[in-house]
Amino acid sequence: MNALKLGQSLATAVLDLLAPERCAACDALEPAASGFCADCGEPEPLLDVSCHIDGVPVFAGARYVEPLISAIHRFKYRSAPELCRSLCRYSQRGIDLLGLEPSDVWVPVPLHPLRLAERGYNQASLLARELSRTQRARVDTGRLYRIRHTEQQAKRDRQARAQNVAHAFRVREAATLPERIVLVDDVVTTGATFSACIRALRTVGHEVVGCVAVAYAAPCAG
Repeated sequence: MNALKLGQSLATAVLDLLAPERCAACDALEPAASGFCADCGEPEPLLDVSCHIDGVPVFAGARYVEPLISAIHRFKYRSAPELCRSLCRYSQRGIDLLGLEPSDVWVPVPLHPLRLAERGYNQASLLARELSRTQRARVDTGRLYRIRHTEQQAKRDRQARAQNVAHAFRVREAATLPERIVLVDDVVTTGATFSACIRALRTVGHEVVGCVAVAYAAPCAG
């Protein structure tokens, strides 16, 4: 074993000792290759387009049921950005399924600055960077921004979700050259958030060619 390989092996051993791999859902030690332990089981993958929102195909990697609910909750609310790779594993298939191209621009659904400061990171931005990596595609975290602070969508019905995010997003003036856009978020339920983002992007001539999410919670609007 040469010095480089020896150094890499030692570094890996130290990392495993200081920060051993844990289950994405329950934080138990020694998860399977999927990132989830045997007790939690694995997410239920989805193999086809979940729905269409404003004519745009949406692909989510798995159903929003356990153990994915717990994993996403940890990822978003318990300062666990390291779960990003495990959560993206099931969504990678959407790149081929949606016919996405390396020249497409990946745009995460933005957080309001107040929520970003509270959380410390935008989970959708982390997902967009991880998902786009295989294509070496460009990620634009500043393309969209929220013009008002909206309440969380959880526990709201379809109509309330749509009203909550209506006209909440805008495109930055410096990013008005028409491009093909891929939107990214963690969970799609009614599709209200994706729809509001699609409409904002279309007002300046962008073509939204697909939406990618980690999980699919319920039938979304067509």
